[in-house]
Amino acid sequence: MDPSDSLKDSQPVAAAKDRATLLIAAGSATVAFTIGFNYGAFDAVFFTDVFRVWVIATVVFLGSLISPLPPNTWPRRLVLLVPSLWLIVAWVDNNLDVANSDKLLTAVTFVVTFIALPFVGWFLVTAINTDFVDLPRSHKGVVLGTIAAFLLVGALLGARNDVLLTCDDFKVSGNDLPENCVSTQDG
Repeated sequence: MDPSDSLKDSQPVAAAKDRATLLIAAGSATVAFTIGFNYGAFDAVFFTDVFRVWVIATVVFLGSLISPLPPNTWPRRLVLLVPSLWLIVAWVDNNLDVANSDKLLTAVTFVVTFIALPFVGWFLVTAINTDFVDLPRSHKGVVLGTIAAFLLVGALLGARNDVLLTCDDFKVSGNDLPENCVSTQDG
């Protein structure tokens, strides 16, 4: 007997909207937490996170051109090209002597992370899980609240990494050491 069979008998079947809400919130909150933690610990958004957003945005953009999946309008599709702007500015910053390119790169990084990422996530989720569009506002609010909460928790835990992690934890993971990491003492 499958252990999940007894659960099926004792609990009502979850509605599709509840499953969609949980799936979307869990996946999105995981990404938000990672970005928040790294920002809290290192005061930076990692290039790998920006690349991740760029790849997803580009795939969703191209998908919207060849299929009826969202986004279906050009203004919305153009939002998906914002992460590509980061690539251009990063190239300019690293290869040309342009005044204030570091500040521009930082600004574009924040725009990509905190403005384009939510739109990319929204379009991706609505394309993959069509139930999301039909979710009640309260469920959409739960998803957005969960994402915001885990972004904030990630930033707070990243900033106070010294209460949970040691410098060795960061070394083993291949990260640089945050300024406030705690060294372990050998007896």
